[in-house]
Amino acid sequence: MPKVARNSRLPLYVNSIDWESFFEQTPPPDVWYETNFRWSRDQLRAYQNHHFMQRVAEAWDNAFYSRRWRAAGLEPGDIRSLDDLHKIPIFNSEDVKDSIAARPPFGEVCGIDAAAYSRQHPLKMQTSSGTTGLPRPTLFGSKDWEYNGLFIARELYAQGGRPGDRLQITGTLSLSNMGWAYYQAAHHYLGIVPITTGSGVVTPSRRQLEYALQLGTNIWTSFPEYMTQLAHVCQKELGRSVRELGTKLITTYLGPDLDNSLRNYVEELWGCPVYDNYGTHETGGVAFEGEDKDGLYLMEDAAVFEFVDTDTLQPVATGEAGDLTFTHLHRQIPLLIRYNLRDLARIKYEGTSPLGSNFRRMDKFLGRSDQMVKIRGTNVYPMGCLRAVRSDSRTTGEWLCIARRFEQNGVLRDELVVRVEVKSGSGSLEGLDEFLAERLRADLGIKPLIELAPEGELDTNVGREGKPRRLIDERHIVRSVQRS
Repeated sequence: MPKVARNSRLPLYVNSIDWESFFEQTPPPDVWYETNFRWSRDQLRAYQNHHFMQRVAEAWDNAFYSRRWRAAGLEPGDIRSLDDLHKIPIFNSEDVKDSIAARPPFGEVCGIDAAAYSRQHPLKMQTSSGTTGLPRPTLFGSKDWEYNGLFIARELYAQGGRPGDRLQITGTLSLSNMGWAYYQAAHHYLGIVPITTGSGVVTPSRRQLEYALQLGTNIWTSFPEYMTQLAHVCQKELGRSVRELGTKLITTYLGPDLDNSLRNYVEELWGCPVYDNYGTHETGGVAFEGEDKDGLYLMEDAAVFEFVDTDTLQPVATGEAGDLTFTHLHRQIPLLIRYNLRDLARIKYEGTSPLGSNFRRMDKFLGRSDQMVKIRGTNVYPMGCLRAVRSDSRTTGEWLCIARRFEQNGVLRDELVVRVEVKSGSGSLEGLDEFLAERLRADLGIKPLIELAPEGELDTNVGREGKPRRLIDERHIVRSVQRS
């Protein structure tokens, strides 16, 4: 380190991390892929236990955790190993919001008193997407910010990203985490050139494609809906096929694409492999598909993953869907110990994979349990519409669920309306509504009302980075229209 940096009294970022120790604990992607990724279950367990106990010791000095743990009857020394993890109370984003409201602006979970901010090493602030409420601010310490990029770099490396590739990032470097994570992964850890065009709001789709053609983009990261839009814009406005780009791979977030119909559609458009990933605002990227494309590897040297019943919070059996509950083995600002992400997921495989890894693999992300809507006693998850909507070539693959309340003769009845977008020039739509209603009955457990919408009419894109909205609850409005 340069002497001038050592002598500075400013909180220089370069001084905030012991880099040798950092890489010993969390090695660069190529080293990690040949070591940690292939550890035995015993090696993983020992590593997890060591870092878990470090985080537990830190949690007792954190007001958010110590208060909750003592209220649950725990005292320092009661948690002796990972075997005691189940004793620790689970929390979720509502608890974080309450903490922020009580101790603004960041709450107690970050573990930093507001008066001490200026004495800390550099901090970074990001927010949640805000799709389920006001965006939630979260602080990152220096090492925590590095994990944000390093873990995405692991995913990209495992999927085939290499030095000299050019990655077009259609997530904006804003308060949202996604764009930053991919930028750091490419620039800091992989020698990949990041092309930070941002979302379509920042750089229009046509211009995105013009940059890609000029600069030689060969890897893209985006949501599949936007990758589909780009392919259509390329054909309609440029008169060219996106296959001309010679794309090496697309790394994305497919959601509950259980039959791979969405993946296959995007792969056919672009002529390249499409890889699925999973991550959140707080956790960063923590699960990914490898080149085998059969289940998402849980990064078990980064976190302990639990799957719990949505109502009882008790563990579910392997293969059953439950809320993904997360304990980060490295993050310190904030600590994340038994954080219920309220994302539905399930284990798909255990044991050694075709790539030689003993990390467990989870199935596709199945939807959010806090975006479930109960219609006449049936729990309905809007993301469960994906297979049915994409099963007919007359649709664009876009849909929006609307929960509505109807009144007839003083009796209230809730209905689920599914608005489905249909392609321009798709020919006769006769029977499409009934076909979709029956397909959705099989997948959702209830028969919804179907409304067909012209291409381009549905407003599903509320996320800053093209993250689609799938549910609107309008049951506060009582309509005097009966179902036929």
